[in-house]
Amino acid sequence: MHSLNILVKYVRLYGSEHTRTKSQFEITWKELQSGLPLGSDSCFLLGVSENRLLLDGIPLDSGQSERSFAQLLTTAGLASIQFSSQIAKDDFGKLLRIFATGTSKAQDLSKQIKGAFGDTKQSAIRINEVKFVAADPSTGEISIAAQIAAQTLGPEFKEWLNDPQKLLQLIAAAEGAGSSAPGGSGGSAGSSGEGTGNGSDGPAGAPNWSAPKAGKANVVAAGQAGQWDGTVIPLQEQEVIQAIRLLTKFGEAASDPTVKPEFLKKELSETDANTKVNLQQMLNSLAGSAVASSSADTPLLMKAAEHMAIRFALDRFQKGDIKVNAVHQMLEHMSRQMDTLRRILKIQEDKMNKAGMLVESHADILDRMFWAEVPEAGKKSVLMSHEATCVPPRNVRQFVEQLLERPDKETAAAILQNYCSCLDSKDLEPRRKTAIGISQLGDLYAALGDKSMSVALHKLGEALSKEHDSELQALIGAAFVRLSSEASNRKQYGALSAVCDALDAIGKQRPVLANDLRPRVGVENRLPEFLEDGMRQPKFPPDLIQVLRRTPQASIEHLSDRFFRSMRREECDQMVELATELGPTGMLELRELLRNGQPRQAASVVGLLSRIDVPSLLELLPIRLKDWTRFYHDVVVRQIAYGAATDRGRTLLELLEVLDPLVIPQALDEIGMSGDRSAIPPLMVMAESGEAKERSPLLQVKAVESLGRLRELEAVPVLRNLLESKKRWKLVSHRELRIAAAQALAKIDPRYGSQVVSDSGLEPAELAIAPLDSAPACPWVRQRRYERIALPRSLAASISSSWGKSNIAIRELSLGGGMGTKEDNLRIGSEAMIDIPVGMRKHIRAQVLLRRARMNEVGFEIVETDLESRYRLRELLMNAIEQSPEAGSANWNGQRKI
Repeated sequence: MHSLNILVKYVRLYGSEHTRTKSQFEITWKELQSGLPLGSDSCFLLGVSENRLLLDGIPLDSGQSERSFAQLLTTAGLASIQFSSQIAKDDFGKLLRIFATGTSKAQDLSKQIKGAFGDTKQSAIRINEVKFVAADPSTGEISIAAQIAAQTLGPEFKEWLNDPQKLLQLIAAAEGAGSSAPGGSGGSAGSSGEGTGNGSDGPAGAPNWSAPKAGKANVVAAGQAGQWDGTVIPLQEQEVIQAIRLLTKFGEAASDPTVKPEFLKKELSETDANTKVNLQQMLNSLAGSAVASSSADTPLLMKAAEHMAIRFALDRFQKGDIKVNAVHQMLEHMSRQMDTLRRILKIQEDKMNKAGMLVESHADILDRMFWAEVPEAGKKSVLMSHEATCVPPRNVRQFVEQLLERPDKETAAAILQNYCSCLDSKDLEPRRKTAIGISQLGDLYAALGDKSMSVALHKLGEALSKEHDSELQALIGAAFVRLSSEASNRKQYGALSAVCDALDAIGKQRPVLANDLRPRVGVENRLPEFLEDGMRQPKFPPDLIQVLRRTPQASIEHLSDRFFRSMRREECDQMVELATELGPTGMLELRELLRNGQPRQAASVVGLLSRIDVPSLLELLPIRLKDWTRFYHDVVVRQIAYGAATDRGRTLLELLEVLDPLVIPQALDEIGMSGDRSAIPPLMVMAESGEAKERSPLLQVKAVESLGRLRELEAVPVLRNLLESKKRWKLVSHRELRIAAAQALAKIDPRYGSQVVSDSGLEPAELAIAPLDSAPACPWVRQRRYERIALPRSLAASISSSWGKSNIAIRELSLGGGMGTKEDNLRIGSEAMIDIPVGMRKHIRAQVLLRRARMNEVGFEIVETDLESRYRLRELLMNAIEQSPEAGSANWNGQRKI
């Protein structure tokens, strides 16, 4: 739209052969081609609703270019333009020239487009026209002709042309010259009903006809009452046309100073008596409301002609002589009779046309005025009938909005529901108009709530399943997409459930069409937004659960991804509950993702399956882990921890044999934090010295710490053996392992605490730095496993790996890892060796995994080290606490996911 708007301006400024114009034409043509869908019979629909453009029913972002083009289409009376995929460059150039150089009259612009491309289904470019809604006369809305008429007339006519009383006197004075004129209107029609023969009561500037006093007469009583719609003499079509022609003669006399007074006298004498009476009644009615009217600047001649035409159409409609679908044709016929009068009164409007400003057609103006005059009961009767589709959408909108303001939602819903039922019409044209109308009324359906939207969407789905006309399919599809977009924007989950049902029904009949509609409707793409909205509510909406059930594959993908990103325990629990609500279909999708999904997707469902379906997890996950990198092994352990299943300790034990060796220490920590007592026997085996010879010393320490976290009395003998066993009067276990065993014994039975301090030779400061226990009330998904100490000063260290060596300044440290400021771009998630100097010829060396942290910082987790380095690390932490006790620790009570 932006490129097209620029191109139209270039053609107007430089012409079509200018270099700049040609360059912009190629850009716009390429963008149009890229926007057209594939397929020989495919097309897209560019529509307009008020000042917004719609692409296949979806509103576009409203910039200045879009609003400009929307105004162009709206004023031209065009509802939409359909571009076929078969469009040629010559066709596009032809359309461009019409918009750029054609006349600005709405009806002429529409005719030019039809004349250039025809009106058949094979046309590369097709247009759909609409009527404009009638404005309430009380709003003071007037046509352009009415606003400028006073400027187009000479000053000598301005006063009496805009005063119905004086114009009545003018007619009476003219008739007074011929007292035998039929109808008896030979005198003044002023407020007193009196007039002198010499025209002394006539309007200033009016011709001074001589009339005998015997010719005085009053206007018909019905006319004096000011109620022209209750006239005694019914209007006939020929009389209305004759009255319009008479008013045209008045206009000619006003604009031509050479016309003699006898000219009007002759015209009046040749006018039928009933016509003059009806015209006088009309002017008298206008005189009665002239003071209160807010449109006093409207030329009286045009106002009288329009009121005559509307009165005639309204009378015929109320008597049942014509149907609502014929009203517009009748008003078009009357409009043609007024063309001459409009040309006389609209000199300024012609100048506006030449300047490129679009003007609404007079037939549409009359149609708006006619609808405003129809009584409410008549409007309701028409809109509740099978002819409702003949009413322009903007007229329907006006009436429905009035009902909603009262409020009368029941009647408004019935009208819109009946409007939808016109899609069942056997004729093509009513179905086409209904599809266009529903697209333009989408926001009103949404304003009435889920029920009205669901009914409309169900009806549109049925129509799409049955419709064979390709053009009409595009229009109905655009309406379906528009209503779906409104339901999504307003979070109307009941209506969105109806959208999913309709798509399933369409898919059974026309799978290709359903596949084309799904991405345009976009329900699946907005599921993350809906999930966040539902989680913010006190209770998850039941209708949203139905939407999730209707889209199980996409729902499981988004639920697992949201679980993967969750930071709080309650969020994870909500995702588990929702996945359970999806039932067997959801479970099938979970298993399928784990079996065949990409590593990222498959790893994200592990946490949900660890809570819902552990047997399937243990059946499928070991097979996938063999092909995954260490990164996804690490993700799997974390996902099982986030799942917080009561038996997650046993699950992790089952996976130890296939996990990457550098991930096992983390898994052992999570087993201890799980509280799953079924994992105790294997942990006791791993903690015993004999079995530990085949394992890393760090894994033995982790197993001992996990036994302490689980507080199992049966593990006491194993732990005491590690703490107290001697060989040749020397302690067998390393001091670090003995400290871990002592800490575990103190957790299992506090009575051992004092005994350990007195008999083991261990210092209280060494035992104070202990593994943290699980906190059931913690709101975060993962808790810190060791207390992190803020160092009194940064500690220099080096990190090296296969990609190089880097320095790091450590600020926080714990037995499990730490955090520091990096100097180089370290590879997050990679394996590295860390070296921390702690004194003369003393170093802490360990294998670590790098974690993501804050800006310019890196976290690291110790996954392999010897017991001597771990003890030196403990001593370093003890010294840090002694040097700066007021600094405390960097541990969080509620700990975050890192």
